[in-house]
Amino acid sequence: MLPSCAGRRHRRRLLPSTPWSGCYVGASAGNSWGRSQHFTTAGSTLNNPGAQFNILPAGAPITDNFDVSGFIGGGTLGCNWQWGWWVFGIEGDGSATNKSGQQFEGAFEGPGSTFISETQERWLVTARGRLGLTNFWWFGDKTLLYVTGGGAWAKIDASEWDTRNPIARAHQESNTRSGWTVGGGLEYTLGYGWSAKSEFLYVKFDNFTTFTTGPFARDILAPREVKLEDYIWRAGLNYKFW
Repeated sequence: MLPSCAGRRHRRRLLPSTPWSGCYVGASAGNSWGRSQHFTTAGSTLNNPGAQFNILPAGAPITDNFDVSGFIGGGTLGCNWQWGWWVFGIEGDGSATNKSGQQFEGAFEGPGSTFISETQERWLVTARGRLGLTNFWWFGDKTLLYVTGGGAWAKIDASEWDTRNPIARAHQESNTRSGWTVGGGLEYTLGYGWSAKSEFLYVKFDNFTTFTTGPFARDILAPREVKLEDYIWRAGLNYKFW
């Protein structure tokens, strides 16, 4: 007996018509925002000739939580392997960013503070695994819904300056920090090796100690601990070259 048309249609849906296996390069751009805060740490001292040995208690907030935000854009390299409707992949990306935020040190100095603390992120690199599912729910096999996670690295600048004399009474230090990231996204094949994606990532860095290298200008508070977390949304294009 010949199979029914409905049976043939059902069996055809069991095999994807759009292969996701292969390696690709791409580019992405979007918005990055998050939160930062500065704290005193063990041995924090106000660099003042009259208070050189005034050791402050660790963990006291120098600032309240403040927003950091900016543009992010860069390149991507990755590979996928497909088994049925499941797609497994690895992906690395490097991006430049101008994310920054600042706040008066009112939590430490009180109302009328003239000192400002700032956190800036200069670049971000991630290396992640991806797990995706195609032909999911109402999406066809041209669409890949995925989750992703792995390691993250960034160059982070911390600064402090006095608004009354921002040149003579200021300090900045750069740190390269590691952390972790998780997120997810949606990717759609456009044909001829091209695909478009929309992606969200959460990135968390461990709190780190900075302001450890002098000389320090007068009234600079050092060392200090910095907290930073990122939320990233970006869109991109990938080209499968193999």
